[in-house]
Amino acid sequence: MPVFARRFVQARARAGMTLEQVAIAAEIDDAASVRMSQYQRGVHTPRFNIAQNLAKALDVPVEYFYSPDDQTAELLLRWHALPKAKRGQLLKSLDESL
Repeated sequence: MPVFARRFVQARARAGMTLEQVAIAAEIDDAASVRMSQYQRGVHTPRFNIAQNLAKALDVPVEYFYSPDDQTAELLLRWHALPKAKRGQLLKSLDESL
């Protein structure tokens, strides 16, 4: 399964949303909503602007959809969940660790 499709399925399951709910939240028109199941099956990959809308609807960073490595994908999700103030602290800690 292509990376985008796999991550889309994971993000949708994590959010507990149906394809229809994602399409509505991402403001995808009815004509394009047929593609939602194609994105999920890996038949098509959405244009980047559509991927951004899907990411926002599913509350994941858009980069998550394109990460082939599971650990990196998990890191992206955790980074996204952190408050901005904590991100700076984490970056400082990482810099000190390297």
